[in-house]
Amino acid sequence: MKAIYSFVVFGCFMSTLYSMQELKAEQNTFKDSLQNKTLRELAIKFWKGKDLDSVYKRKLADTYISKAKKQINKERIADGYQMFLSIYKKQPEISLQYADSIIEVTKKLQNNHYPSTGYMIKGNILSTIEQHDAALEAYLVAKKYAERNSNKRQLIGLKHNIALLKTILGKEKEALLVYKENYNYLMKQENSVLRRSQIYIATLYKLSDSYNRLKYYDSAYFYLKKGIKASLSNTYKHHYPNLLFAYGINSYYREEYQSAIDSLDKALILSEEDVNDVNVRKGYLYLGKTYLQLKEEQKAFQYLKRVDEITNESNYRLEIGETFTLLLDHYKKNKDQRNQLEIMKKLLRYESISNIKYSRLNNSIVKKYDIPQLIKDKDHLISEMRNDNKVLIYKSIAFGVFLIIIVSSLYIYFSKKRKNNYKVQLNKEVEKVKVLENTEVKIVKSSKDFSTKLKKEILEKLNDFEHNKEYLKNDLTLNKVSKNLKTNSTYLSKVINVEKQKNFANYINDLRIEYCIQQIEQNKKFKHYSIRSMAKEVGFNNIQSFAKAFSKQKGCNPAEFMKRYVN
Repeated sequence: MKAIYSFVVFGCFMSTLYSMQELKAEQNTFKDSLQNKTLRELAIKFWKGKDLDSVYKRKLADTYISKAKKQINKERIADGYQMFLSIYKKQPEISLQYADSIIEVTKKLQNNHYPSTGYMIKGNILSTIEQHDAALEAYLVAKKYAERNSNKRQLIGLKHNIALLKTILGKEKEALLVYKENYNYLMKQENSVLRRSQIYIATLYKLSDSYNRLKYYDSAYFYLKKGIKASLSNTYKHHYPNLLFAYGINSYYREEYQSAIDSLDKALILSEEDVNDVNVRKGYLYLGKTYLQLKEEQKAFQYLKRVDEITNESNYRLEIGETFTLLLDHYKKNKDQRNQLEIMKKLLRYESISNIKYSRLNNSIVKKYDIPQLIKDKDHLISEMRNDNKVLIYKSIAFGVFLIIIVSSLYIYFSKKRKNNYKVQLNKEVEKVKVLENTEVKIVKSSKDFSTKLKKEILEKLNDFEHNKEYLKNDLTLNKVSKNLKTNSTYLSKVINVEKQKNFANYINDLRIEYCIQQIEQNKKFKHYSIRSMAKEVGFNNIQSFAKAFSKQKGCNPAEFMKRYVN
């Protein structure tokens, strides 16, 4: 029996050893098969392999860079870093490192598209994470290299990207002129490849988006159909989700509500509901608006609430501001004064911060891009007309100056008008906030109708509750806590409102967030938890409510706080 057992064990061991050798041989064969491929073959396999898993794609990119380094080919090394950029596109902090690597490895190249491409990529990543001033700086450096290399295609892309920044500022008409100019240039090209390129599809998308914003819905629809057709016939469908978002919004305004829902739902799936993408937040907003039109208010509220949950001070954009006014209407209709007050305060804070941020961006664009470009155009005009009549030159310059003055005056006038309108609206909202705050004060005053002794007892019990960290239990309710503390829920609520200056939910959430921050600072193991694990550890049932409570207390989401803390 012992001999049989030994034989079986030996057999299992040999089987395992053989399997490991077989696996190792398979991996070596796989590695050798990649090493035998050319850079071009590896690139085609990587960029056309839409269904490849991330592990295999990393091996392809590693092999590509390794071969490029052996050949001391800096341009191809940079191409390899772009592969990694596509793998980590949803992790901006890693993507920025690869963008910097591209810039570093190509900074001395004299070819037609590097290092400008590196700066363009960096600008795009910075713009995605709302660092618009830094994005503009990167675009301007890229523009300098693109002009030096006479790369018309890159210059079109950079004009497009700077126009995107103008769109963020609400300068839709200025941005539309740029998209039209790019579109006309691309349509004149005999090269059909250029007319099927990503910049062509991106231009069609932004033309339709701009016409949507300016309420020219038929024009938007025309370019949307062209854009969707071009995107579907292209190997890389990067802009297809964005076109679907724009199509959904266009369908909403053309009152084709089912089409709007279908397009927006599909766009959200394709974009993987990436909360960093402003189009995702706009998608939720317009789904909410569509369901409001269909009289399905509960569904509408769920989408609007989703926008509120994923919006914070760093990613707020003016174009999703309507979400909060619709939420205010909902809470007002349901006589929910507490939530009404919270949304008002939040909207006022967001608007104040965004006004400062966008004012700074506007000044940067005017000083660093618009004025230098105007001077360059003027110098170009003078050089072209140098052999013509001098009087005509002076007239042209005078006309140019006059035009600048008129445009500037109109801009200042409309800016002041918009600011005045905003102030009027702001004052109205402030008055509403005061009314609600006065109502709250009255409620709080009425809570002082029980004895000092009872209040003292409840406070002592709350101190024990905090000391024993009972707030870390999930599913806490006012009734549950009052039973545990052997007191009346009404009295407990009043004590928390008066003494802690907050309602029960905020009191519990604040204790949990304070504990979470304490653990991040003191507990080495806690720092390495995922955000989901942190939420569960401190008593939250889901990551959304944790992020919302964290954002409310610290002004940023947990991921941003961890990033700042590590830095």
